[in-house]
Amino acid sequence: MNRIIMFLLFLWGFQATLAAQQVKTGEISGTVIEQATGTPLPFASVVIKNQQQKIIEGVITNEQGIYIIPDIPIGTYFMEVSYNGFTTYTATVELPKHQKFPVIALVQDTTQLDEVVVTGETSEVSLKLDKKVFTVGKDVLSQSGSVTDVLDNVPSVTVDPGGAINLRGNANVTILINGRRSGLTSSQALEQIPSDNVARIEVITAPSSRYDASGTAGIINIILKKNTKNGFTGQVRLRGGIPQDFRISGSLNYKTDKINFFSTIGVRSTDYIGVYSRFQQTSDDNGTVTLNQRQDENRHDGGKHLYLGFDYFINPTNTFTTAFQRNQIEDTDATTFIYDYSSDTAAIVDSTLVSKGNSKENRSYNQLEMNYTKSFKKEGQKLTVDLQYDFWDSTKKWNVITEKEFPDTIDIINFRTTDSDKNNDIVIQSDYITPIGVSSKLEIGAKFENRHVRDGFLAEEFKDDTYQLIDNLDNSLTYDERITGGYVQYSTTLKAFHILTGLRIEDTHIGIKDDLGNFNATNRYTNFFPSITLDYTLNEQTRLGSSYSKRINRPRLFSLNPFSTLEDFNTRFYGNPTLQPSYTDIIEISAVRKSAKLTLSPSLYYSHTTDNTFWYTSQNPSGIFETRIINLTSEDRYGAELSLSYSPLKWLSLSGDMNAYHFTTKGRINDQDLTASNMTWYTNISSRFKIPGRITLQSRFHYRGRIENAQSTVKPMAYINMGVSKKMFKNRAVLLFNVTNVFDSRKYKEETRGTDFFVNQIASRNAARWSLSFVYKFNGNSEYKNRRAKRSNRN
Repeated sequence: MNRIIMFLLFLWGFQATLAAQQVKTGEISGTVIEQATGTPLPFASVVIKNQQQKIIEGVITNEQGIYIIPDIPIGTYFMEVSYNGFTTYTATVELPKHQKFPVIALVQDTTQLDEVVVTGETSEVSLKLDKKVFTVGKDVLSQSGSVTDVLDNVPSVTVDPGGAINLRGNANVTILINGRRSGLTSSQALEQIPSDNVARIEVITAPSSRYDASGTAGIINIILKKNTKNGFTGQVRLRGGIPQDFRISGSLNYKTDKINFFSTIGVRSTDYIGVYSRFQQTSDDNGTVTLNQRQDENRHDGGKHLYLGFDYFINPTNTFTTAFQRNQIEDTDATTFIYDYSSDTAAIVDSTLVSKGNSKENRSYNQLEMNYTKSFKKEGQKLTVDLQYDFWDSTKKWNVITEKEFPDTIDIINFRTTDSDKNNDIVIQSDYITPIGVSSKLEIGAKFENRHVRDGFLAEEFKDDTYQLIDNLDNSLTYDERITGGYVQYSTTLKAFHILTGLRIEDTHIGIKDDLGNFNATNRYTNFFPSITLDYTLNEQTRLGSSYSKRINRPRLFSLNPFSTLEDFNTRFYGNPTLQPSYTDIIEISAVRKSAKLTLSPSLYYSHTTDNTFWYTSQNPSGIFETRIINLTSEDRYGAELSLSYSPLKWLSLSGDMNAYHFTTKGRINDQDLTASNMTWYTNISSRFKIPGRITLQSRFHYRGRIENAQSTVKPMAYINMGVSKKMFKNRAVLLFNVTNVFDSRKYKEETRGTDFFVNQIASRNAARWSLSFVYKFNGNSEYKNRRAKRSNRN
């Protein structure tokens, strides 16, 4: 009997265990995107509730907008997908073994937006896992000009009067277009690209390993707009301005389920009026000589821009893209220099020299790009192969005639220079991404870049009825650069934590030699560049992040060229063939807090740079100023940054950013100590008003504080830009009126000191500029107009 009872108990326990093991579970997965743009929505909240509305499980989408919820018992549930500023998506889930939802497209909450902002109207900043993304809206000041105008409105970014781009006050920043280096990123070429072609700007201050290691300040990635609507779409843009600024551009796109053609074409004719002054005192055994110099520049830029390409959707998992860009620029300058000299023994001018210079420069930038993207059945798995070929050339001819006008009229010098460059750059890159498990991802990639440059500079003086060389300035160089790199990167999500870590290796080979065989130098080095980013989602409104990245600043041809260039008889510039690369370690802590009316993003950062570069100015025995680049020992920089946007009323939006930082540089040249420290800051404050009649007014105030190093002091600078826009023709068109540098206060003022000289310079590259623009957008009818456009793999 006992054996029977034991057997029955065993059989009952076995059946209970078997029944427990047969309890079925399933999983729910899918992708969340923004309906208006088709872009993924990372960190959207996905919640599963039971019939009693009790939360069973909840997750947050990853960087690609993907979510997976495993091990949910079979049954009927309610699913809610929410994201700040969007209408919550709800659905009933009848859970079999696996429930894979189609793409869930969230719609902007128009009720909430009427109280805050209208979607697409205002530019916004969002914090991603390894970057800040500035989404370009319809701000008046962001639509009025070129890409450089957009950049001047991006938090952390400043554009100086000469067009140089700085990131957190550091000019060593890498500019990318659609994630790639390009000859189109020079300030002149960026002036050719209309601002309303820009979809977003990615500011990457501590780049991850997937990016090139170049750029100690970080990376600015310019993402151009891409057509997502089926059928014909496009726009036409006209602009006129004072001083003369005429621009015409247009874009036309045609998309079907199999192919997407895209194109942009533009021409411009722009005048720039510059005024530059220089006060200079030099001392030697014979006493002190004072120079008051004035330079009046009238520059005309004419340009043409063409961008053509297409996406071919071979099938749902394979896409091929090819595109071609060309910028043709022609600059002409007419410049007058007036030199008034006096000695310390005379209170009046001893002599006056007048130089008249004329130059003509032609530049041609060409870029051919191809991309192949392969998607796999596994969600999030993707392979890309990119090929890019850049070829560009430039030639500048400069003629200067100088004569003495006081006390006597005498011809002194007549010289001319020719500066020429030819560049060929080819890049091959491949990247592979694959998910690992539910919430992890592995990325690997490789890249090869080969650049070949031919550079020539010739300076001649007219003597004895013929042109003769000036100081043997007839130099032709060949510069070759090869960079081979690869990386591996891993990211994972652990509940509210997101981790991204990686390692990049780059081998660099640089060679430079002149045609006469007097100079031949090579340099090769291999470096590892680790990176790590930690991101914590505190709640739907608040995210915290921290990151570390190692970067490099490679000296390029301009910095390595041992031969001098000159623009007048008073100054010379030299590169340094022994210049070494600089290395920077960057640490950053940041946060983003979003509410219905306020977005707040503070950051703290620190960087340490070894072998940082410095442009050192000295005076030779002939009284000519020579500026050459050298390596210092180190630079330490730490700072705090705050970006915010506030919309207290539906007709009022305020935004701004402030960056304060301190840096200390250490180093010497010969017996001179170049150690220096400085604390400075800058801020941008913008206000935007909407008034009846579909009219919007916007103003932006820029301020940059005093900057000092071992030799020079750059004085504070402030200026204001203003604009007004009116929507027309049922919002298909907009009329914009803008004024930049309203009070003509955007002037660069610098003092430079040496042991035997003092120089005070003021540069006003542009006075106030007035412009009127008209933009008309159209969406052609198509049999596809009611279909949802497929998202492109590009960008």
